[in-house]
Amino acid sequence: MKILDLINNRFSPTDFSNKQITEEEIKLLFEAAGKAASAFNEQPWRFVYALQQDKEEFKLLHECLVEGNRTWTGNVSALVITFISLTYARNGKENAVAKHDLGLAVGNLTMQASSMGLHVHQMAGILPEKIKEVLNVPDGFQPLTAIAIGYNNGEIKFKPRKSVEEIAFKGKWK
Repeated sequence: MKILDLINNRFSPTDFSNKQITEEEIKLLFEAAGKAASAFNEQPWRFVYALQQDKEEFKLLHECLVEGNRTWTGNVSALVITFISLTYARNGKENAVAKHDLGLAVGNLTMQASSMGLHVHQMAGILPEKIKEVLNVPDGFQPLTAIAIGYNNGEIKFKPRKSVEEIAFKGKWK
């Protein structure tokens, strides 16, 4: 047995081409995200996106990134801001696993993107207050990350990964 090529070959580039993606392609990525498991099937994730060809929308999202991320994301095919619902819709109680559920959804989106020849680079470097101000975020939702999506334009750079023995322990923590 071996790791799936889609997983094994995934990496997060910072050098993207300016090749565009279509509305149909980005919607397919979100459809894949929507198939993820979530506690009580709440699907607490939300996404605001802009395609490179939609200049004003793209600029608005681009300006919601910290400066370090703005330096390399100017020509990606799409930018996405991710959000979580802070509470369960079913009972109004805190959703303590919403970040986990968003992670599953973004994992699905990432694998779908990889299958389409696209690359995904997730970023924590966002400006949450600006996002809330300019993107019409309703109460009860928190901006969490940004995602750059596009075609790699540089060399493939795999970062070292920890061994299984460093991340998984049988029976108890070693």
